[in-house]
Amino acid sequence: MPLADAPARDTPARSPSPAAPSSSRVRSVSLAGGALLIVAGLALWRAPALNEALFHAVNALGPAGAAAWSSLSVAGLGLSAWIYMSAFAQGRPQRVARLLWILVVGGILIHYIKHGMATPRPLLALGEGHLNVIGEALRTQSMPSGHSAMAFAMLALLLVERRQDAAGADSAAARLSFSLPGRLGWAALALGIALSRVAVGAHWPADALFGAGLGLLFGALAPHAWPVAALTALLARPAGQRLMAIGLVACALSIGATPTLLGALGLAHSTLDKRLATGYPLAEPLQWFLVAIALAGAWRWWRAATAPGGRR
Repeated sequence: MPLADAPARDTPARSPSPAAPSSSRVRSVSLAGGALLIVAGLALWRAPALNEALFHAVNALGPAGAAAWSSLSVAGLGLSAWIYMSAFAQGRPQRVARLLWILVVGGILIHYIKHGMATPRPLLALGEGHLNVIGEALRTQSMPSGHSAMAFAMLALLLVERRQDAAGADSAAARLSFSLPGRLGWAALALGIALSRVAVGAHWPADALFGAGLGLLFGALAPHAWPVAALTALLARPAGQRLMAIGLVACALSIGATPTLLGALGLAHSTLDKRLATGYPLAEPLQWFLVAIALAGAWRWWRAATAPGGRR
């Protein structure tokens, strides 16, 4: 997860690091990689025997690490991604604007693909007793995996950020996020989220590949999309920063609606529970961690809005 970024300020431009790949090159790689993963996912979807064999190979790993797989699945939710990608990004409003575009446009597109293809989930196709199911028992609208799309969109989004951000990062945490270990860490997280969807029995490998490909495309296209530039300008101003702070508090309340808390309030199995439940109770510790991240981020965004010399 991204660590604290320093607030934006006017500093002399620094020369890009020679070792850092240009953003245009990374975007091209992301676009090509996304297209290849989509083709691979569709090809695997049309080879059901191989798709099922790969599913069982990964799904067999589920029971041994149920809490870890559950946590990775929750980490792939759009709400979770919004929290840990935006909470400490008050100095990088362009990242937040791009992520918002991905959540809205990508979410709508994936919704229509899911309904258009209407493919059965592994539980419906294989039947109970023939797979390991962790968390919510999903049965329909399998292709593509929205969690995988979110995970790889985050990865592409970080990789295509301007290389001068890496060279000009003014905090150790920011430099770590752009370093080779940092990029490998984000890649491992994206892969883990995609694999978790198979391990918990929610998706086929083909779904994860297709979703990952869509995510790379979304992340590569976001910097050039409309109205990302206007959103970036808004988020760099106090009004937008205050909106972000309020939004992160709302996110904290939403992700913090855990089964334990709702049960203690007598709201278990209520409409609120059904709307806010992640479907993975074993990931409750991660949810509380995300609450802390969201509240800390809200404080940082609000502080940025009230800092002396802020743009009005």
